[in-house]
Amino acid sequence: MGKHLTRILILADLEGSSACWSYAASSFLTDEWARACLGMSKDVSSVVGALFEAGVESITVKDFHRSGYNLFAELIDARARIVSGYRQGPVAGIGNPGSAQAVMFLGMHAASGSDGFLAHTLTSRIACLTLNGRYLAEVELFAASLAPWGLRPSYYRSV
Repeated sequence: MGKHLTRILILADLEGSSACWSYAASSFLTDEWARACLGMSKDVSSVVGALFEAGVESITVKDFHRSGYNLFAELIDARARIVSGYRQGPVAGIGNPGSAQAVMFLGMHAASGSDGFLAHTLTSRIACLTLNGRYLAEVELFAASLAPWGLRPSYYRSV
């Protein structure tokens, strides 16, 4: 990560998190879902902790699975701002990206039409979405929707 990135927006989805193993685990109010939410919260907590340790000053975490109420905020460093619930705009689902300098995507899943785990794009009702002859994933859609704010996807690599 660049030395000058001090404000990060994290979009966290459930299907690609470490404890989501089935469709039932991504389905609201199942026992499997509760365990997946715990795993997602631990995943987010690990990344948030590493980012603060690396010198990031401000972290906003957007719960990005369905209703947006899947994170156990008490498991995540209190210095991070947790945003729950669906937001209308200016960026659909996200709301206002604020003053973040970069975006990180956690727990994203395979695109509709692909053979990947829990593959879907926006909804399982879309059989596949393609752009220039390739399947389009949510991570690509939302990265593009944040481009007008100057936000580019970033990653953290521990040394």
